[in-house]
Amino acid sequence: MICCSRAGRCFSVSRSEDFGLYVHIPFCKNRCSYCDFVSFTDFSHLDKYFECLCRELVMWSKSLNKPVVDTVYIGGGTPSDVPIEYLHRLFVVIEKSFNLTNPEITIEVNPKAMQFNEFRILGVNRLSIGLQAADDEVLKTVNRRHTFLDFQRTFDEACCYFENINIDFILGLPKETDKTLENDLRVIENYKPKHVSVYILETDSEKNRNLRIDEDLTAMHHEIFTSELQKMGYVRYEISNFSLPAYRCRHNVKYWNNENYIGVGASAGGHIGLKRYVNSSNLLEYFHQIEQGENPFEYFSENTPYEELRETLFMGLRLCEGVELEKLEKLKPGIDFRTLVEKFPTELILEHGRLRLSKKGMDFSHTLLSEIMHESVLSGATGGE
Repeated sequence: MICCSRAGRCFSVSRSEDFGLYVHIPFCKNRCSYCDFVSFTDFSHLDKYFECLCRELVMWSKSLNKPVVDTVYIGGGTPSDVPIEYLHRLFVVIEKSFNLTNPEITIEVNPKAMQFNEFRILGVNRLSIGLQAADDEVLKTVNRRHTFLDFQRTFDEACCYFENINIDFILGLPKETDKTLENDLRVIENYKPKHVSVYILETDSEKNRNLRIDEDLTAMHHEIFTSELQKMGYVRYEISNFSLPAYRCRHNVKYWNNENYIGVGASAGGHIGLKRYVNSSNLLEYFHQIEQGENPFEYFSENTPYEELRETLFMGLRLCEGVELEKLEKLKPGIDFRTLVEKFPTELILEHGRLRLSKKGMDFSHTLLSEIMHESVLSGATGGE
């Protein structure tokens, strides 16, 4: 074990554990109407941001004694909108600051990006392309700046440099029709990406609360989409994620298994041991804290074993294989898992040393997970704190 500290906070981790690294690039040339992430269309702070981002990486390297990192995820915003020289500077610091061991390195790109040879030279080996919908009318309605033709050109070019490519889709966007769904599925059938992510538009977020979508139609589209993906040979390994065999996103699996990962950049979050944190989403505050040599935390908490169990269960149940009972029992010995299953007999399955969601549980996971995590329910199985 090593115990390293920043600003009076101790991070105890095992030397044998590999870390994930998430880097948030909060810049985007335009903002989509549904986007609820921290991102900025004003690039005037770009120089300052990357300076602070690199300093934060070095801070974590020193705090954790240059840990082993086996997954890197560059998200945003739109990282591909940033000039390549900034990303080159970023990758130089990452390589110097961490022991990269056979890393999966993902970068999110817009469907008009074309600098794929540069990404490959940097060490990127996985792309995530945000198509969202193969329907120009839908794309225009939500202020996406690309067309379906742009995506086709980009994907064809990307395939010259990368094998491991994910395509993102969002269901429930305004003006979505049955034809939109047909087009989406045809894209997957024709291009056969190694990974597909399909999300349902979050209408309970502050930004999207006033959107009027046909929930029944969206639910039907989602059912068809997931069924057709599996017919095409894709394995559903998480509520919203499907892959061909051997192409799961290693970084996201680390996140859902509640393992150790470092988040750097404005609004990025991390989980180290029992510690969880989220960085400030305010750029000026983020800059100020980094310049003071402090972690730019907006939120910081040290979980009790019971709180860690709640998080581990909540995220682990998103995986189709569920969560290991042994892992939960280490955090809270004596859990009565059957009590949970009896409470949700058609949504939870207990077998082969794991607790997982049934097909019905996956379909209703948005409300089900909240119900399972309710104190009155979980305490009945664990005995409480």
